[in-house]
Amino acid sequence: MFETIENKKISQMVIEQIQGMIMRGELKNGDKLPPERELTQTLNIGRPALREALKALEVIGVIESRHGQGNFVVNNTENSVFKPLSLSFKLSNGNIEEILELRRLIEDYTVKQAASLSNEKEAMRLREIHNAMINAETTEQKSQYDKQFHYEIAKISKNILINSLFESTSYLFDSFINKTVRMSFFGEDSIDKIYDEHLRIIEAIEKHDAKEAAKRMQIHMNNIDVYLLNEQ
Repeated sequence: MFETIENKKISQMVIEQIQGMIMRGELKNGDKLPPERELTQTLNIGRPALREALKALEVIGVIESRHGQGNFVVNNTENSVFKPLSLSFKLSNGNIEEILELRRLIEDYTVKQAASLSNEKEAMRLREIHNAMINAETTEQKSQYDKQFHYEIAKISKNILINSLFESTSYLFDSFINKTVRMSFFGEDSIDKIYDEHLRIIEAIEKHDAKEAAKRMQIHMNNIDVYLLNEQ
């Protein structure tokens, strides 16, 4: 369990220790941490350093402070505002071609998995999102449903790591989708093409045809004009 901390930046050591315990399975989703007073004594640290560490872990989405109850291990990384992979990419001057390459890899896997694993309810949910995008009045609303469409396919794939990757790169993908929808809506490329491509993907998923689904997703991704996206 918890060990006494010495040297290094104290709050960072606390973060590393709690993360390590989660990775080793010593702390699980829903577990309550010992009271702060007990933790400060066990770790041999001051309360300010402990609270700094707990606040950082709360921002990441692995600790939740509940008033009057204490601190709990949670899995709120999906809703966390902290997106380290997206930030690292932008700070390293990554380009839009790299975003597209990653999206192609992820979308190819998730759509094939969705075609293999989806049930009637999940396929119907894709149709609902598709229809909502068509009926949306603004480009912002259409972009939101476009994102939801691709996230839903990833969700159907039932791969926790793939979904985590989708979430951790959401800032990159969301910006990418916003630009694509805006270009299609206002440019020469009619947004009707996106609607049709989405529909063909849904139909392949409904038929549980993984090969056709991957083919339709590839067509969808290949129709993205990287040159124009770079100009936006």
